[in-house]
Amino acid sequence: MTASFGHELLGREVVDAIGDRLGVLEDFIIDVETGDVMNMLIKIGSELDPSKLPWSMSDGLLKVPIEMVDRIAMKVHLRT
Repeated sequence: MTASFGHELLGREVVDAIGDRLGVLEDFIIDVETGDVMNMLIKIGSELDPSKLPWSMSDGLLKVPIEMVDRIAMKVHLRT
């Protein structure tokens, strides 16, 4: 398993399973007791309606469970 520092991932584009742009990774929510990353906070594109997405908003950012990540390359790719 390859390790990355969180700051290396911030600002990366986030795309859905078919490659459509969802937004940009702004931050993470981390469980302070375990150190596990729980959610990604994504600044979604202005053309998207957050009410039509399956995740909730938190302080203007889309809160996506980390389990939705399929892979991380130059972009963060979500699974179906």
